Amino acid sequence: MKVRSSLRIFLAAILIVAAFSPSALAATGNIEVRPTVSLSYDIEPAVFMPGDTGTITVTLENMATGRVYITEDDETLSMNAYIASATLGGNGNFEVLDSSHTNVGLLGPQDTIKLSFNVRAKNTASAGTHFLNLQLVGGSNMYDLNYRIPVKVDDRDLQIILPDMPSTLMNEVSTINVEIVNRRSNAVTSIIVTPEVEGMVFTPSEYFIGAIPAGNKSTATFTLNTMYSSPEKRDVSFVVSYFNGDNMRQTSKLTRQVEVIGQHSLIFTSLEVSRAGNRYTIAGDLNNFGTTDAKNVMISVAESDKVVPVQPYGRYYIGTLETDDFSSFELSAQTMSGSVSSIPVIIEFRDPNNAYMAIRENISVSTNSIASASATSEEENDNSFMLWAVAGILAIGIAALIYNSWKKRREDEGDRARQEREDEDEDEDEELPDN
Repeated sequence: MKVRSSLRIFLAAILIVAAFSPSALAATGNIEVRPTVSLSYDIEPAVFMPGDTGTITVTLENMATGRVYITEDDETLSMNAYIASATLGGNGNFEVLDSSHTNVGLLGPQDTIKLSFNVRAKNTASAGTHFLNLQLVGGSNMYDLNYRIPVKVDDRDLQIILPDMPSTLMNEVSTINVEIVNRRSNAVTSIIVTPEVEGMVFTPSEYFIGAIPAGNKSTATFTLNTMYSSPEKRDVSFVVSYFNGDNMRQTSKLTRQVEVIGQHSLIFTSLEVSRAGNRYTIAGDLNNFGTTDAKNVMISVAESDKVVPVQPYGRYYIGTLETDDFSSFELSAQTMSGSVSSIPVIIEFRDPNNAYMAIRENISVSTNSIASASATSEEENDNSFMLWAVAGILAIGIAALIYNSWKKRREDEGDRARQEREDEDEDEDEELPDN
């Protein structure tokens, strides 16, 4: 970014009275006519770093308007401005690489000329504002001029911040944000953030930010793939390259140590395995406890010499499985020969960059599994036998109660009938007359 400053310097006024005393004015009555010249400058870069090379461009413009020559009191006067030379002087903080322009020439009315000076801030340049002396030497009717041009130096570099870099990573795809802060007093351009690590994969390999204004920040977002990284500690570094003017700069590396553990982010829970002959059915939940969403998730039985997928659930499509979420699934498999201790299963998905990922797991079907086929069958048989036994005992008990109740009721009814007959016989005997 350039710094532009404009200063209209009247090297000679259009009408300047040569002498201000009354006697002089009365004696001569002469009036000097000179052209008017303005000066402005551009500095690139706007603020130097120690060791930077830049350019100071001085623009001179003849502000006179109208004719090149004018006549005053029968005298013809030129409105051209003649510049003999321009020299820029260095100091203890700056070195001027091409210090002077000679025989610059004439500037007609409304004409401009640009004079460029290449300068370099010394490696020992201190932070602050430094002044370089510009000397213009005029010819003919031009005055000479000395002018001080301010040039700034700022030794502050860009700062790298890792706001969410974890110290421990699983075999997963995670998102890493890198914040780049411009603490300088001028904008920097063409910023590129580059990660450096072994045994892991960053996507993208470089991140282009562009320009960051003074006192602002930008964020570079990477995905870090540790799906196939071995469990160990590694150093992850970030470095930033950028331009200050035409000077390429690079920050010092920022390094963090991370540890990779042998654990995938997609895991099975609540598994149930059932068996019918040589066919197996696997049901359960697939959980995502990683830090990024898994897209196009599909679970399938991996075909082998001993196990093949079968309908209806040789493959089970889940879709997008968001972080901290789960989805139920069901798989069907058949064993071809002999017994197996586990069913091979493949989890396929795409990461946030749409890269294909796959995880292979083996689900146990032995008696020690969460719900094995043989244990389930035996338990079901035992439970059925116990239920039938209890039901039989209850039925026998209920039948016995009903029978006893019926038998007692019959006996009571018989006793009542006999008692009624005896009472009737006694009544009849009492009614008969005596002989």
